[in-house]
Amino acid sequence: MDLSKETADGARNRLAVKIVLGLVAAGVAIGLLMGFAGASAIRALGFKADPPAEPVASSPTSEPTDEPETEPTTPAPTTPGPSPAKKEPAFRASSDKVSPGERIEFSGRAPGLGSGATLQVQRKEADGDWSDFPVTLETRKGGTFSTWIVTSRTGRWDFRVVGEGFSSPTATVEIG
Repeated sequence: MDLSKETADGARNRLAVKIVLGLVAAGVAIGLLMGFAGASAIRALGFKADPPAEPVASSPTSEPTDEPETEPTTPAPTTPGPSPAKKEPAFRASSDKVSPGERIEFSGRAPGLGSGATLQVQRKEADGDWSDFPVTLETRKGGTFSTWIVTSRTGRWDFRVVGEGFSSPTATVEIG
């Protein structure tokens, strides 16, 4: 390739090299700008690269339910486990009154179960029988647990968790 300053071919080749290098530089600059803009947009929308603190441990029940909007999950722990002095079973709701379709968070402890026990959320029906809610969860260290549900069925409802020889106290929530 002739790049000499004395010939017409050399001048034309130098011009072609400058154009190609300019296009490469412009492409790199545009690519970097688009990458930073895309990363900023992803961050602004709340997407994160970190995996959840613990795996989701839930499964629907085999019985049909009128609660198709329920998304069973086990969120990451937000509070430390129970103190060593407290060994009583516990079950509490984040609120005693919510709107239909609003998230209800439950937490508690099953001291005798330890980590990895599967518990089933239940709701007390109007006839007094307990029915399985389509949410299960796994206990963490010390038998602590937490989960959340969504229901649009209005009224005053008692909830509990059961499993592996354990039955929690009830938590009453007014929905509506």
